[in-house]
Amino acid sequence: MIKFFRKIRQNLLMENKTSKYFKYAIGEIILVVIGILIALQINTWNQQKNNQEILKQFTVEFKEELRLNIRDFKFDLELIKNQKKLKNNLLKNKRLDTIPLDSLEKYVETFYINVAYSPVLLNRFENTQISNYGKYDSIFLDLQEFYGYHWPQFRKELNEHNKAVDKEDQFWRYQQNKYELNFSSDNDTFIKDSIQRKKELIKLIKSPIVRNILKTDLRRKKLFKIRIERKILLGEKIQKQIDEALKD
Repeated sequence: MIKFFRKIRQNLLMENKTSKYFKYAIGEIILVVIGILIALQINTWNQQKNNQEILKQFTVEFKEELRLNIRDFKFDLELIKNQKKLKNNLLKNKRLDTIPLDSLEKYVETFYINVAYSPVLLNRFENTQISNYGKYDSIFLDLQEFYGYHWPQFRKELNEHNKAVDKEDQFWRYQQNKYELNFSSDNDTFIKDSIQRKKELIKLIKSPIVRNILKTDLRRKKLFKIRIERKILLGEKIQKQIDEALKD
């Protein structure tokens, strides 16, 4: 093909047809440019096709990760609901003497909230540097918002919550001087009389400082219940988007 074009150019020059030669040269340049543009377009199409395959694979993996995250969120939500119920019942109960001692000890405890997550999949996805998601556009934008914004914010709130739990634990272990907590199943406490121990614990529960601790923990649990429910709804929304995209 190159020899063919070269022969045409040589014939035009030999026949002293300069104007035709220039027209031919311009036409040849145009053909080369068109060829380059077509090659670039084909390369772009191929790259887009490869990107769509990569995005599809990531979509499948994110679907599984979301399933596990939502499962953990629902588990934590049930724990929070139960703790919230216990605190609420304790604060409203005017007959604490009717509650067994072991139950009272359980009710005054405050607990950490721990949702384990390591953003390995998100980091791996971002390292692909794909910026045009095609039919997966809304999915990956929502995923980046969910894992890149909402999750770090949620982890920050979790840390604040757990620091508050640490402070409350410090009170029960080292600051109050009225009641010895029972840390083992053999009731290994200095005062063996459970009736006397129960009276001391009830006195503490009725004190303003303990009631404030219980109320504060109850308020935190209410807020985290709402936050986790929102995370579950957002995660389930993305799951539905993924299911629709994978049907095509």
